Amino acid sequence: MNVKIKHLGISLLVIAFVTIPLYFLTPFLIDLFLNPQLYIKIGGFFNNYSVSDFQVLVLSILTYTSVVLIGYVAYLIATASTRAELVSNFQNQNLLASKFELEELYENAPVPYITINKDAEIRGCNKSALRFFGVVPEEIQTKNLFAYASDEDIELAKKINDFYEADVPINKQEIRLRTKNDDIKWVSLSIFLTKDAFTNEKNGLVTVFDITEQKQLDQAKTEFVSLASHQLRTPLATMKWYTEMLNSNQLGEMNPKQKEYLTKMYSVNTEMIDLVDILLNVSRIEIGTLSISKQATNISEIIDSILVELASQINKKKIVFNKKYGDTSFVVESDPKLLRIIIQNLITNAIKYNKDGGSVTIGMEKGFGIGQSSITVSDTGLGIPKEDQERIFSKLFRAKNVKDVGSSQSTGLGLYLVKSVAGALGGNISFTSEENVGSTFTLRL
Repeated sequence: MNVKIKHLGISLLVIAFVTIPLYFLTPFLIDLFLNPQLYIKIGGFFNNYSVSDFQVLVLSILTYTSVVLIGYVAYLIATASTRAELVSNFQNQNLLASKFELEELYENAPVPYITINKDAEIRGCNKSALRFFGVVPEEIQTKNLFAYASDEDIELAKKINDFYEADVPINKQEIRLRTKNDDIKWVSLSIFLTKDAFTNEKNGLVTVFDITEQKQLDQAKTEFVSLASHQLRTPLATMKWYTEMLNSNQLGEMNPKQKEYLTKMYSVNTEMIDLVDILLNVSRIEIGTLSISKQATNISEIIDSILVELASQINKKKIVFNKKYGDTSFVVESDPKLLRIIIQNLITNAIKYNKDGGSVTIGMEKGFGIGQSSITVSDTGLGIPKEDQERIFSKLFRAKNVKDVGSSQSTGLGLYLVKSVAGALGGNISFTSEENVGSTFTLRL
């Protein structure tokens, strides 16, 4: 219909283009017909024409021109619908060809694609999706997509479903799905929201990338790191014990040079033990063997004990600590060992990446429900560059402005461990930061 209106409009535009000049030329044409002797004298070509001959010539030209114009206008009006239909048919053919090409790409794509309705029920899928699940179309259509989640990821599947119902796009969410043969496969799941062209109902286009081999390889690496770290911890702990014995002069006095070297050895050994502990905790989280034992935990006591341990670093950089909490019996239901790992990492970073004479502020707010209690650690340090903030919790990532600060001690695992442990405890970690001004990390439990 729009194409027909367009062509009718073009026809009317042509009519207007023709008739408007004729309208303004009408007085001249009338004068030309009534007073031809004036124009015969001007143009030498018509000197041999009589007045009546000239009038007949003008009238013939006007008649012929009018007939041609009227015929052309009539043609435009009469064929507007036909021309519109031809153009429309041509466009429809192109559209059908594009649709066929798109359907071919969708059907034969190497990536599994699934379409779902507003209730996450499967409407259709391509050949790759059928091969992935090991089914025929009749076995998968109308089934709920999240019903294929493995038993271990049922809660995660419910959360993704809630996001989908709330019109929140899902991008590269890792989840385990179960196939027809009960094989468990890791996938990277994305859901793109669309609207039905006719009913305007919400639909979803699902992409399923099989990352099982990658996850198995990662798990093998993690298990190796866990085993190696576990085996390293015992000799390192033994070295620490012998070093402490020597430092205590229980085996005899040492000269100042020996004492200096032994102190350096003790410091390096302590750093190695801390690194091994971090690697062990990271591998336990990734393998899924992290043990959580929640109990009434006094956070202020944990903070005080950490500050005692870090006293030498605090005094060396002359850091000023501010405590913004009055209640020393700040108790939450959590795992004290894991909670200590989070707080210790946050305070250690606030010291390590602070300027000499800077300050660190620790605040706490007690809530009465999950996610309502919070712990904040603010510093006046280097801050995090804006372009690095999205990756700050990634494994082995370090912001560009801290790579030259404490490079021998930093592993890029601290904040990754903090986020992982916080999630394991049912909480979350967030931050605000400005480069060269400072950072504030907030843990919610």
